[in-house]
Amino acid sequence: MCDMQILSAMGKPGGGRAKISNRILSKFHVICFTVPTESNMKKIYETLGEIHFKSFYDEINDLVEPLALATITLFHEIQVQFLPTPAKSHYIFNMRDISKVFQGLFLADKNYYESKEQIVKLWGHEVLRVFYDRLVSIDDQTKFLKMVDTMLENHFSMNYEEHCTTQSSGQHAIFVDFLSGDEENRVYEEVAQFE
Repeated sequence: MCDMQILSAMGKPGGGRAKISNRILSKFHVICFTVPTESNMKKIYETLGEIHFKSFYDEINDLVEPLALATITLFHEIQVQFLPTPAKSHYIFNMRDISKVFQGLFLADKNYYESKEQIVKLWGHEVLRVFYDRLVSIDDQTKFLKMVDTMLENHFSMNYEEHCTTQSSGQHAIFVDFLSGDEENRVYEEVAQFE
């Protein structure tokens, strides 16, 4: 075989992943990426948030730092509290999960989101979709909701029951982009009436 390059990737050994022998490893240029520190993660997501929310009202613009801090802190707590076990082998969380929360937040349109409460409710919805939906036991789900409530109190001076549930039904707030019926200008908005 001529003119061939092999590119490979792997996670660190452990948890079923074997250590690669030095003989094979010597044939590759090894590049290692470490998990960024909390301050680096905060800077990354604050910068992304500032870019997206810069055209929103000042009240929403001021939420960029608390949104980044709350999401990162929640992520770290989840990594400690919800460890993978044989029955819960999918309890593996990484930085992509934080990015998914922010991708959902970035679906907010400045023409429809005018208050801090709307963005915080959207954040509550996104952390539920990214983290809560993966939890398989009622105990884990209850523990997670308490963690979210703590984040809301610490970073936004709000609580989950009052600010992240649908007022008409008391259910978890759900956001979708198909309510308007306009295929060209989809709006990511809260479902106010489940019927």
